[in-house]
Amino acid sequence: MQLYALRSRDSWGVGDFGDLRRFGRWARRQGASLVLLNPLGAQTPTLPYEPSPYYSSSRRFLNAAHIRVEEVPGAERCASDLETLRNAAQALNANRLIDYNHVHELKSRALKLIYRAAPKPRGLAAWIKGEGDALRDFATFNALAETMGPAWRDWPTGLRKPDGDEVDRSRAQLQERVAFNQWLQFHLDRQLERAAAEIDLITDVPLGFASDGFDAWRWQDLLAPGMRVGAPPDEFFPDGQDWGVPPFDPWKLRAAGCEPFVEAIRSAARHAKGVRLDHVMSLFRLFWIPTGMTASQGVYVRYAENELLAHLAEESRRAKAFVIGEDLGLVEPSVRRRLRKRGALSYRLLWFEGSSPGRWPRESVGAVGTHDLPTVAGIWNLTEPDHRLHRLRRRLTDVTRLPDATAAINVAIAANRALARARSRIVLAQLEDALGVEERPNVPGTTTEFPNWRLALPLAREEIERSRGASRIGAVMKRARRNLSTTA
Repeated sequence: MQLYALRSRDSWGVGDFGDLRRFGRWARRQGASLVLLNPLGAQTPTLPYEPSPYYSSSRRFLNAAHIRVEEVPGAERCASDLETLRNAAQALNANRLIDYNHVHELKSRALKLIYRAAPKPRGLAAWIKGEGDALRDFATFNALAETMGPAWRDWPTGLRKPDGDEVDRSRAQLQERVAFNQWLQFHLDRQLERAAAEIDLITDVPLGFASDGFDAWRWQDLLAPGMRVGAPPDEFFPDGQDWGVPPFDPWKLRAAGCEPFVEAIRSAARHAKGVRLDHVMSLFRLFWIPTGMTASQGVYVRYAENELLAHLAEESRRAKAFVIGEDLGLVEPSVRRRLRKRGALSYRLLWFEGSSPGRWPRESVGAVGTHDLPTVAGIWNLTEPDHRLHRLRRRLTDVTRLPDATAAINVAIAANRALARARSRIVLAQLEDALGVEERPNVPGTTTEFPNWRLALPLAREEIERSRGASRIGAVMKRARRNLSTTA
């Protein structure tokens, strides 16, 4: 589930942790045992507000867009002042395209009111102490960005590093804004914790972070200058892909005890039953693209895989959280063998696997597709002449055995019924398929051509919980899994 897309009638223009908590409670009653979420990393609190969850300012801290304003203690003290802001924010729900800039402005104004009314909730001081220097530096970075703009490389020289000469002095001058950003993260953490009490969560660890965000500012001495991460040319992307995220220098990362990686895993696992590692091949190698060159001119660079795998296993045991490795695309066979030996679950997609789901490995996660791939309705109602997508449609026909005139929702139900028969430990259904949505959340290789990460689901959460598509998919998958366990 893409959390930002799950809006309710009470949402302030974007899905939030309150929506997640209520949806999780409903989903559990339908027989679901967990929810896989998009990355929840923080974004820099400036405009334009970055929509991509895979290009966050920080992988450690949480995205303030997901806070449920009315559930922050102290909101009741300024209810009348919040009413106008709430009405304006809820009016944004009428547009399926999420207006992150407006959401950020309205929520920021509301949260400042609540902060002034209740700046010291119970437990805040102890929580801040437990988060240590990382939270202090994060809050300082945000306060500086609000004052000087998000491009930290353009800040005065003494502010361009967390230990710069002027940082302590600026932190003291911006003390109120620093304290606000710490307070905000405290409430985000508490709201996510309450959502996780309703249903088990799998959180997503993105490959990297924004080149101009907090993590890049904090870890800049460990990054490889003049490099970006991407993928080489393949059938779907003949020119390759440039994801724009900065890579770590493997030697410097190793010398630092892989601390940035450990921190990202530990943070993701805090309130989660499992963690999903996007582009898990990054533990072994990454495709680097030098500045001034295209993705077709990049090169693979190896990483200290033994150390990274050992840290991953240690954090998994520490948090009692399982690990899913997103091992799709150009993956060396040795990568899957190493991950399987360590106990990580692999990924199996109905779109790509030639074999029947009943033959997929037990130690895997099964799904129809991912956020980067077409939805069932998008493939079934296909009108474009792209031969690669027509191949996916043939795959859908082979799996469901349904004629062309079948409604897309019935095809989705049949596809998920087949998926639920997989031997995989976990099978995942997508809300987009349950609602007959044709658009996927993200079209790789596009920037302005498609509203990536900005499309809300066409129904509000309350309507989704009453929709026949969601309940029917839940029912057939629950029945298929029960039958599978009976015959196993």
